[in-house]
Amino acid sequence: MREVIVVGQGAREHAIAWGLKKSGATLWSVPGNPGLAEWGGVLPSVAPESWEGIFHGRRPLVVIGPEAPLADGLADRLRALGYPVVGPGQEGARLESSKRHAKEIMDRYGIPTAAWQVTHRPEELHAWIQACTEWPRVIKQSRLAQGKGVVVAPDAQTALAVWDRWRAIPEIWEDGVIWEEALTGEEISVLVAVAGGRYRWLPVARDYKRLTADPHSPNTGGMGAYAPVWTEPPADLKAMVDGRILDPMMRYLQEAQIDYRGILYVGLMLTAQGPYVLEFNVRLGDPETEAIMPILDIDWYDWWWSLSQGQVPTVPQPTRHAVTVVLAAPGYPDTAVTGIPLQLGTEMPDTVIFQAGTRLADGRLVTHGGRVLAVTGWAADIEQARHLAYERVRAVTFPGAQYRTDIGRS
Repeated sequence: MREVIVVGQGAREHAIAWGLKKSGATLWSVPGNPGLAEWGGVLPSVAPESWEGIFHGRRPLVVIGPEAPLADGLADRLRALGYPVVGPGQEGARLESSKRHAKEIMDRYGIPTAAWQVTHRPEELHAWIQACTEWPRVIKQSRLAQGKGVVVAPDAQTALAVWDRWRAIPEIWEDGVIWEEALTGEEISVLVAVAGGRYRWLPVARDYKRLTADPHSPNTGGMGAYAPVWTEPPADLKAMVDGRILDPMMRYLQEAQIDYRGILYVGLMLTAQGPYVLEFNVRLGDPETEAIMPILDIDWYDWWWSLSQGQVPTVPQPTRHAVTVVLAAPGYPDTAVTGIPLQLGTEMPDTVIFQAGTRLADGRLVTHGGRVLAVTGWAADIEQARHLAYERVRAVTFPGAQYRTDIGRS
């Protein structure tokens, strides 16, 4: 039986399930969302011990979407119980759960990244800000922060405002705050399937992290994406990324005896000196996933199963383009307004809506988070994909929705 449990509740997980549904899989989700619930069962708890009464000894394939359960060691616990799992164990997940740890690994293996320092003391960061003469600078929480723990400060005034917000929150300082040089260039998302010390590229994507097109607007978890950036990455760029970044990372995983079976996300800045790593994530990106899934002709059950078994599955060349537009609630990324009624409108060809921050209240779909919906359109060229995505966006009834109008233009 092609039975799969998708762990997570966002648009990324809805997109993963969309691909699996097309391959004929029987779906379960946990904790799920209303869109996922329409396609299959919802498990009562993320704790695998609670699943036994449902599966009666069966061990479905498990695809873990978000970073938090990976950082908590869910993949380790599931594998110990005999489940086939896509996602690294807790030690592999430290590449994302601790930016400090990832930076140390990059320095140790010569992987190009921005020059950095780390502090666990607010007063030390304050001194660095006061002494800085070259702006902008980047301030990062080392811990997991749902994409909102990074600030590119254009000046000391902005940096001091960040320091003031963070200084009295002990949790922020436990793993440290990173003070980093700001890189300039073109930003791309490289996602690779990893198993057994080998890897294979998925289509390169680009996401939009700022709330608006204003370069000084707040950072978010991602307001949209498009893929592929290139139908096939330039050979010289791919050779540099492989040789300088991915091959050394595979050496680290092997030398540290980390059995990594899953996706490694590399956020890259293409600088004048070559590609530099902005961050590593240990799972599919969101919203990149919502743009990548529709452009690949793959039996997704077989693909994820191979990865869970330690084999790197093939990735076909994409035959179309996709654009994903995120609709966020009023108040995001600070305090999102919840409980706003939503109507998704009529379905349109070559488009799909993936749900994220939603729930059902008295049978009605309402907002229940910051990033609420991800709307994707796909076509033979990016301009038509943009047209379809925004046409579908305009069909959604969502009072006060925030979304960017420039996704896929640059």
